[in-house]
Amino acid sequence: MTLGENIKKRREELKLSQEYVAEQLGVSRQAVSKWETGQSEPTASNLIRLAEVFEISLSELVDPHKNDKAQSTFEKEPNRKKPNLILRANLIRIAIIAQAACMFNCTSVIYQLRHPDFPNKDLYRGALIFSLVLLALSSIWMAANHRYEADKTQRRKNANMELIYCCVQLFVGLLTMHFGLGLVGGVMMIVVGSVYILYINPKFMSRKLTK
Repeated sequence: MTLGENIKKRREELKLSQEYVAEQLGVSRQAVSKWETGQSEPTASNLIRLAEVFEISLSELVDPHKNDKAQSTFEKEPNRKKPNLILRANLIRIAIIAQAACMFNCTSVIYQLRHPDFPNKDLYRGALIFSLVLLALSSIWMAANHRYEADKTQRRKNANMELIYCCVQLFVGLLTMHFGLGLVGGVMMIVVGSVYILYINPKFMSRKLTK
């Protein structure tokens, strides 16, 4: 069995379209079709991404004998749970949005507490603690989502990119808190988060979070 046949067989086992696989790898559908028909072969980086999308090791993808063994195991386990790549993308996106929302809420509460004559400070202090806990949990959730990246080098790169993104959001939050930007600061956070989801992730982090 050739590499192209392996790719086609695994894709059909998971009921994934060529268009979907192409979107996950950032290539054209025609490129995936050429791989499957043996007209061309994927690059090393694309092979790594294919193995991740197909939920198999790189050796199983390129070695026909190992892939046949994997197929035999797959057939013996008809109830084996298939990876839901759309759900993964949604969970990553929700974590990013939740972290930005918690960041904005924290800055808003801190800004209110800075006023010496602000009433109900005890209530707002409790709200601040609750918001900080949610911020920490959403940040941990974002970091945990990097486990889906099989390539360790890419995973480290993604972690660094996400750290830079969090620092940018923190800077925007500090500006919002210091100058009392209110909704303007919220819009700035939305813009930063949107750029991160729609451009940075697919362009530099190999994570396509939109259709």
